[in-house]
Amino acid sequence: MARIIRPEQAIQLRFLLEQPEEVLIEFCKLAIEYINSGINEKKCTVAAKKLSSTYDTVRGALEALVALLIDSTKIAISEREFYAAVQTSLEGIDQKQSEILWQFITSKRNLVDNVMRASCQDEVYFRDLEWRIEGRIASRSLRSQATPVIKMKFHLDTECVSEYREKLHSTPDTEKHTRREVLAETDPIMLQHMIQVLEQALLEARTRRVRNYVKPAQS
Repeated sequence: MARIIRPEQAIQLRFLLEQPEEVLIEFCKLAIEYINSGINEKKCTVAAKKLSSTYDTVRGALEALVALLIDSTKIAISEREFYAAVQTSLEGIDQKQSEILWQFITSKRNLVDNVMRASCQDEVYFRDLEWRIEGRIASRSLRSQATPVIKMKFHLDTECVSEYREKLHSTPDTEKHTRREVLAETDPIMLQHMIQVLEQALLEARTRRVRNYVKPAQS
């Protein structure tokens, strides 16, 4: 069974399930506006006041709704899978609320798909990495220790396709137009610093603050 609702999203969406159906419908409209032009802080503030809640609660529910739309579109979820997923993840959801969410998903599926395809064209994807270490041969004439140099070649691709599908269907012409190669050179100290920065970025990517920002725009 498809899992399209994470535990933290389920908590955020329960806030909407506790509201009248009209509120859920309005949030679906706000979610589309979110995708088209970003968060509308003024409307979120007004909604929080009307619902006797906080801005963070309203925004969290809205972002969870956007993530539900995007994740459902990415896997092209079927109606049967969708109903099974929401019934399992959203405890207490009724039939009418499930129907509203499904209509929301299906009515904007093409819009989200087009947005993801357009954003995909501007991104560069990592494919492979080649590297080697170069150093001087030891010599008595050298008064200081030679510092080795690490040379790297990053293989990138501007086409958003599955790696396995690419291996099956790629041709020399398509690879020529979509692939890029970036050469880089560094020393061991700088390489160690780069590794530390990347590891720190991975740790921050697991924080709730970053996940809430990334989820509405993911792929």
